[in-house]
Amino acid sequence: MRTRLLVTILPAALVLAACGSPDDPGPSPSSPPPSPARADGAVLLHRPGGRTSAQNPAFSPDGKSLLFTVFHDGYNEGAAALRTLPFRGDAAREKPRTVLDEHDRAAVNLPGASWHPSAGLTFTSDRAGRDEVWTLEPGSGRKPVRVTEHDGDTGYLEPSFSPDGRWIAFQESKQSQESPEGTGDSGGEGSIWKIRRDGTHRTRLLDGPATRTDNRQPNWSPKGGRLVLQRRERGRDWALYVMNADGTGLRGLTDVPGEHTDPSWSPDGKSVVFSSTAGGLDLPQVFVVPAAGGKPVRVTRDPKSYDGAPSWSPDGKWIAFESHPGDEDRPSTLWRVPAPRR
Repeated sequence: MRTRLLVTILPAALVLAACGSPDDPGPSPSSPPPSPARADGAVLLHRPGGRTSAQNPAFSPDGKSLLFTVFHDGYNEGAAALRTLPFRGDAAREKPRTVLDEHDRAAVNLPGASWHPSAGLTFTSDRAGRDEVWTLEPGSGRKPVRVTEHDGDTGYLEPSFSPDGRWIAFQESKQSQESPEGTGDSGGEGSIWKIRRDGTHRTRLLDGPATRTDNRQPNWSPKGGRLVLQRRERGRDWALYVMNADGTGLRGLTDVPGEHTDPSWSPDGKSVVFSSTAGGLDLPQVFVVPAAGGKPVRVTRDPKSYDGAPSWSPDGKWIAFESHPGDEDRPSTLWRVPAPRR
């Protein structure tokens, strides 16, 4: 099938260029009107129409835009595109613009450190037949650049930039038969790697099969010395861990019961935001925990919604996240909530 490639111009300042009309048609006429705010202070940023699911918000370095993944056929379902959305604290309903949309292919970004001021965007795509790490550098007319190339039955997923843009951390996982390619929803025992942006010096930091653990979603700290990730031992819940950028010094970050996932850093590196069922919650909510360890602080409070994939704004004022009602994998919307004072 023919591939359709749409690349939005990303200038060095990373201010979204006006190139063509916005891509999202908005909610269908039969859809209920979106609720602009919730009782916990969260405000709606973007609700795509129909079955489309908006996921994985990640802030631009200047905080003026959000990068996110759009799954065309529902939550983690079908082909996926990368889009950007202008961000303002007043949550104006701006129209998103397409960065990369290839028919029948999935391009998926990680919440957190997936947008770098000089290196551009990093994401996973199956555009070459299997899940690999790619970048899209700033500049007019640029096309995706392949970073990794490997054989076997694994996918390279969930990439994030080091602060200097020279390295990319990512997870290696086997695709489960039930999960679509590119979603990061993988089976088996995931490992954590890093690689230079030019594709050299690939280094394994955590060996999942050797340790009988599943390791996912590595996010680089703002100063570059640490990575935060989610890790699960067999028969146990997901927990958060922090390690040095060379793979040493692995230590647990969460020690309360619950499923803890989707970690990324505050801009000063002193806290980690994540999604969790801490406290016996039926549905995950957004929490913050000190990077040195301690008691998690709940940020969102909507007992009827799943809240996940959070990212912290560069100015420290906001947390963006994805949300959908109930525990089923329904199409998600994008929201923002004030970050807790620390």
